[in-house]
Amino acid sequence: MSAGPLRRLAVLLLLFFALTLPLTWWWIAWGQDRYVALLFAILDPVYEALGLRHHRGGPVAPRLISVVPFVALMAITPGTSIRRRVKGVLIGLALIFVFHLAFFVLVDAAYAVLGRSRRALTKIVPFLLVNDGLPFLIWLFFARDFLRDLVPALAEPGRGRRPPRG
Repeated sequence: MSAGPLRRLAVLLLLFFALTLPLTWWWIAWGQDRYVALLFAILDPVYEALGLRHHRGGPVAPRLISVVPFVALMAITPGTSIRRRVKGVLIGLALIFVFHLAFFVLVDAAYAVLGRSRRALTKIVPFLLVNDGLPFLIWLFFARDFLRDLVPALAEPGRGRRPPRG
């Protein structure tokens, strides 16, 4: 890899950390409690209808920070129009929000059926992994043009062209 792409990658990494660090502080100091309150305000009627109760102190709330790296990645992705960034952030945050709602219900349902046990945790852990990876997968979708430029092998062959053999 020549100095040009390495320098570009270093600048992107610096931008990512420069944006992620203050956003993380803001999220922990102010955002997370309000976000969880919003989730519970929506979930309380659902829980009441299902006969579930919130199991505070579960593994979900501390992992809601995944919105921070998603927003940072969307903000720093080069070659992306402002419109695509805003659209990506709004759609991505909506998808993450819906997943978080479903995730709380799933965790509390697992605890209701299996108790706070190792068996319940084995049902929850795969969804914890999805929760951690979902922001990155959404970013991959919206950053696909940037990624195709960065890694030419990801580019799709044009119409009428066949992919190279071999």
